[in-house]
Amino acid sequence: MGWLSDLLRGGGDEVGWDDLIRRIVEAILPLRVYGPKGEVTFPAEVVVRITVPEGSADVVRGFIDRPDLDHDVGATLANRADVATEALPMREYVVSTADRLSVTATEGAPRTWSFMIEGGDLRGQTLSPPTGWTELAFGRGDWHGADHGAKNDLVVCARTEFVSRRAGRLYRAGHQLEVASLDQGDELVVRRASGEAVRPARTARGRAVVKPGDTIELGDGHGKAVKLLVKRS
Repeated sequence: MGWLSDLLRGGGDEVGWDDLIRRIVEAILPLRVYGPKGEVTFPAEVVVRITVPEGSADVVRGFIDRPDLDHDVGATLANRADVATEALPMREYVVSTADRLSVTATEGAPRTWSFMIEGGDLRGQTLSPPTGWTELAFGRGDWHGADHGAKNDLVVCARTEFVSRRAGRLYRAGHQLEVASLDQGDELVVRRASGEAVRPARTARGRAVVKPGDTIELGDGHGKAVKLLVKRS
């Protein structure tokens, strides 16, 4: 247990959770620009490059793959820069190995997500989210809700009845996504390239991480499904 405590605290020669967040925030802060009235702005996207000794690389990659690390980075950065979290840049994390730990941040070119539809009446189409999005609702048709007053950002089918109108919601989480199942319930499944299946509705947070190459399946419980193949340019 001692080695784990050291990692979480950043003790010894290892980089820990709190130390990594601090280093990331300190790398991003110099990218802020002050306007004529003192307002703070950041680039729309930043790339955070983390180099770490080989023996710690897997631990750091594990930290980066946890969406709550980017959430903690955002909260700390917003506090340090005295801005709303909505004004912060989107953050992309790249981990590589080197002789010693270093964390740098540079303005990055936006990388876009897309979702290719397999199955259903819109099969073959590719859905592209708008620039700068943080949350997206998706489901059947353009609208959902009791009075059809809420708009779907991504329409995955128009008439495939087993897909709920309010099927789920996508969230940006650093260099990856999270998906929550809404009215689709247990029949929304994230299927990884390895074959592992994760049902967001059964997780503690009600969300599952989604990476490029994964598939989001919206099923009918009897083998039929509309699938969203997740891609990143």
